[in-house]
Amino acid sequence: MKKRESYAVRISGLGEGVHDFSFELDRQFFALFEQSEIENGRVHAGVVLEKKHGFMSLRFSLQGEVEVVCDRCLESFPTGIDTAQLLFVRTGEVPGEIEDDVLVIGKDDHEIDVRQFLYEFVILALPFKKVHPDDDSGNSLCNPDMLTKLNAHKLKEKDQYDQTDPRWDALKGIIEKNK
Repeated sequence: MKKRESYAVRISGLGEGVHDFSFELDRQFFALFEQSEIENGRVHAGVVLEKKHGFMSLRFSLQGEVEVVCDRCLESFPTGIDTAQLLFVRTGEVPGEIEDDVLVIGKDDHEIDVRQFLYEFVILALPFKKVHPDDDSGNSLCNPDMLTKLNAHKLKEKDQYDQTDPRWDALKGIIEKNK
C-alpha cells in the first residue's frame, strides 16, 4: 500500500504560477479503495496546479486503460480512459468540499491529497454501459457460453412483448373517449 504522500500535491514553498505534477494509477492505487469496480489499470494522471493570490486551481488530465467487468457476460475487459477535470481550491476556516468543483483547505495545510479526486475522475470517465466491443466483423467479443445462456432466457415470441394487461384496457377506452 502506498503512502498518502504519494498522491499529494505539495503546495507549501511554491510561488505563484503554474506547477506540474504527475501520478501513475495502477493495481496498487485501485486497491486503496474498498469495493472498487476497477481492480487493475494503467492510467497516467497529470495535475497542473495554478497558484494565484487567494486561490488555486487544479487541472487534472487522465489517460490510460482500466479493466472493468462487462455488464453482459461478467468477464473483465480493458476500456480506455481520457478525461480532463478542473478543481478550484481556496483556503478557509472549515476544510472540505463546498461544491463539486470547489475544495476548501485549512490555512496551515502544506499539501492537497488528490487520491480521492483521481479515483472519482476515473470512475466518472467510465462508459455508462460497460460491454465488450464488437470485433471487425461486428460480432460480440463477450463470452460465447454466457451469450448462449442469455439467449436461452429471452422471450421466444415477439407477441409476448405486445400482450397487454387486461386491467388497463378499460383505462385505454377512457383515454380514447377524451381525445
